Amino acid sequence: MLLPSNINLFILLFVIWPTNGGLLNRDVLPINEIDSKAIYDLKNFTIKIPEITFNNVEGSDDNLINTFQGILPFFGNTEVTTDQVTANQKISIPELVSSINQSISPCDDFYDHVCSGWIKNHHIPEHDLAYTKFTDIQYIIYQQLIDIIQEAPHINNGIGQMIYTLYNKCLDPNEKNRYGTSYVMYKVQELRSRRFRFLTDFMIYFHPKTTFFSMSVIPDPYNSSVNSIYIATPEPGIHYSHFIDEDEKNMLIEYRKYLRKFLELLVESDPYRKVFKEGPAEIDRRLESILIYENKLAILANLSSADSHSDNISELIRKVTLKELQSLLPSVNWQRFFENILSQKVLDKIDLSSVSIYIDKKDYLQQMDAFLHKISKNTINDLLEWFIIQSYQYTLDERFEQLSLQFNSIYLGVKKKQPKKLECLQTTLHVFTNYIDSLYVTKHFNMNIKSNVERMVKNILAAFADTITTTDWMDNETKKNALKKADKMIINVGYSKIIFNKTKMEEDYSSLYFNNENMLPDIIDKINKWKSSLGLEKLIKINERNSNTLPSYVSDAYYLPSENTIGILAGALQNSSYNDAFPIPFNYGAIGSIIGHEITHGFDDTGSQYDELGNFKNWWDKSSKEKFLKKKNCFVDMYDKIYVDEVGEYLDGYNTQGENIADDGGIRIAYKAMKKVLQSEDYSSRKTVEGLEGYSDDQLFFLNYAFSWCSVESKDSIKYRIREDEHTIPKYRVNTILRNNVEFRNAFNCHKPDYMVSEEICRIF
Repeated sequence: MLLPSNINLFILLFVIWPTNGGLLNRDVLPINEIDSKAIYDLKNFTIKIPEITFNNVEGSDDNLINTFQGILPFFGNTEVTTDQVTANQKISIPELVSSINQSISPCDDFYDHVCSGWIKNHHIPEHDLAYTKFTDIQYIIYQQLIDIIQEAPHINNGIGQMIYTLYNKCLDPNEKNRYGTSYVMYKVQELRSRRFRFLTDFMIYFHPKTTFFSMSVIPDPYNSSVNSIYIATPEPGIHYSHFIDEDEKNMLIEYRKYLRKFLELLVESDPYRKVFKEGPAEIDRRLESILIYENKLAILANLSSADSHSDNISELIRKVTLKELQSLLPSVNWQRFFENILSQKVLDKIDLSSVSIYIDKKDYLQQMDAFLHKISKNTINDLLEWFIIQSYQYTLDERFEQLSLQFNSIYLGVKKKQPKKLECLQTTLHVFTNYIDSLYVTKHFNMNIKSNVERMVKNILAAFADTITTTDWMDNETKKNALKKADKMIINVGYSKIIFNKTKMEEDYSSLYFNNENMLPDIIDKINKWKSSLGLEKLIKINERNSNTLPSYVSDAYYLPSENTIGILAGALQNSSYNDAFPIPFNYGAIGSIIGHEITHGFDDTGSQYDELGNFKNWWDKSSKEKFLKKKNCFVDMYDKIYVDEVGEYLDGYNTQGENIADDGGIRIAYKAMKKVLQSEDYSSRKTVEGLEGYSDDQLFFLNYAFSWCSVESKDSIKYRIREDEHTIPKYRVNTILRNNVEFRNAFNCHKPDYMVSEEICRIF
C-alpha cells in the first residue's frame, strides 16, 4: 500500500464505522461488514456454558472541483499528447520544473530541493490532515464518481436505483433533521424492551456490528483457497498510548471531556427521562463505564502492537475448534451465536463442531473475557447501550457533529467537516464498490495505458528476477522458491476483471433491496445485514486468487499476501505518476518505483512468510532466513535513529519496516529495469523536458521519484502518522531511501559528508 489510508480522511478504502468509539470518519455512515478479504468455517454439540448475563432496566457543495478551487493550481499542466511529443520531442511539465528549488543542494536535502515549489503552492484543506501529490488526482476522481452516481437512475436495473437512493438520502438534510436524538433514544428503548438475559442474545441482536469481540471471515492462513473465522478484540477510540503513557495523557483528558459532553447532550435531549431515568446523575457512571472498557482495549492494543511485524506470524495465531473456543471464552455461548448469525444455507453445508476458528495465540481474548466476568452487570448494561448509541450516531443532530469536530480539531488538527458530498460518496462506494468501479473503468480508463504499463511490469519483474538470481546471500533453493513466487504473482493493472463479472454481481445484489420509501437508518441496517450475509457465505465457498481487489478509482496500489496479488490501480496511473508522453526515466521513477514497491512487498518482513499461493509457509533455508532478518533489522535501526525536528519525535523503524523495505527494493529494481530499457532505446528519438534539458536520465528518474511524494502536512498529521502509520512520512521516505542509494549519489555527484550520503547502506534486494 502506498498511501497512509488510516489517516487520510478521503481515501476510499474500507470505510467501516468504528462502533467502539473511534473518531475518524465519524461522518461516514456506519456500513459494517464481515471481512471477506482474509481467513475462516462451522456445527453441533451441547455443553453447559457460564454465559455473561446482565440486568435490564425495563423490559451542498454543487461541484467538488469548485469546492477545492485553489487547491489544484497546476492540475492538467502535465497533460501532453503523444502527437505533440512526436512532433517536437520536447515536453513541458511546468509543475515539476517550477517546484525545483535550486538554492537547496540536491545533496543536502533532495526532498526540499524537488518539492519546495509544489509545497508553497498547495495548502491543506481544512477538513483534512495532509495534501499529497496523489490527492491531486483523487479530487478529480471524486467528481467523476459523483457524476456517475447521479446518472445511476438511468441504468435500467434495480442496482442503479439503489445507488441513487442511498447517495441522495445521505445528502438530504431533512433525513437527518427528522431524527434529532429520537432515533437513538428509540433504539435504546427497543434494546431494553427485549429484556435480554445473556450477552449472547445481545451479540445476535446487534450483529454484524462489533461488541466486545470482533469477527472476520478471512482466507485460512495455511490454505488460502478456503475461508475460516477469525475472532479478535476491538481497538480503543483513541490511540492506546494516550491511556498508557503518562506523557500522552493530556489527550485522554480531552477525550474524557468529549465523552462527558456527548452524554450531557443526550441527557439534555431526554427531558422526560424516558431513557436516562436518573438524568444528569447518570453521566458520571456511564462515563466511567465507557472509560473502564476503553482502558482495557488500550492495554490489549499496547500488548498486541509488538506483534504487528513478527518474524514468525504463525506463532501469533492459534487454530481452535468451537468447543475449545467455548472453553477459552465462556462469557458467550458461541454455538448459539453462530447458529443464529449463519444462514440455513451455510449451516446445511458446514459442521460447527469442526469449523476452523483462529484467535490470537496470546491471551488477549481471554483477558477480555475475564474482564467481562469482573465488571459489574450495570457496567455491562451501560456499555451495551453505548454500543447502540455509537452505531446510530450518524442520526444525531448538528450539536453532536460540532462536538466531534471540536475534539478532532484537538486530536488531529482537522478544522472542518469534510464536504457532505464526500461523506455520502464514501458510503455509497463502500456498498456498491464493484458495480460503480465497472462504470468508472468503462467511462474513464484509457486502455492504451493498461498495455503500456503491463509492459513496464514485465520489465520490472524481470529486473527483480535478475536481482534474486545474482544475490550473494541466498542459497540456491531459497532463490528458486523466491523466483517461483515472483513468477506466480497476479498483477492487475488499472482494474481487476472481476468487476465485469455481471453474473456474480447480479447474484450478490439479488438479496439487497431498498427504495426511497425506506428511512436512512433502515437502509443502513439492511445493507449491514446484507454485507454480513455475503461475508459469512464465504465459509462455504472456494477462494479464487484475485477475487479480493481494491477499486480502480483509488489513487493507490496494493499487495495482498494471502493471494500473492498486486494491483496498480487506475487512479494511480494519472497526473505525474504516469503519462505515455513522458520520457522513460520519468515513468520508471514514479509508477515504476510503485510497481517495484508492491513486488518487493511479497518479500518484505510479512510477505516473505507467505508462499506463491498466499499460504503461511517457510520456504527459506535457515541460513538465508537468518541473513534476511539481519538485513531487515538494518532498516529498523536506520529509521529508528531519525529525529523529526518539527514534532520532536523519532521515527518508528519497527512499525514502518515493511514499507521501508518495499520502498528501497522498489526504487532499486525500477532503476535497474529502466537502465535495461534505455539501452535498447533509439536515442535519436529521446524525449526531453523543457527546463530540464541538462539533466541526465538517472537524474530525471530520481527527480520524478521524489516529486511523486511531495506533500503538505500539519504537525498534528506528522505526529499522528509517526505513531499510527506504517508508512514513513514523505520527506524522510524520500530522503532516507535516496541517502541509502549509491546510484542516486553518483547521479548528483554527492559525497561525504553531504547529508544525502549515508554512512551505512542497508540493502536486501
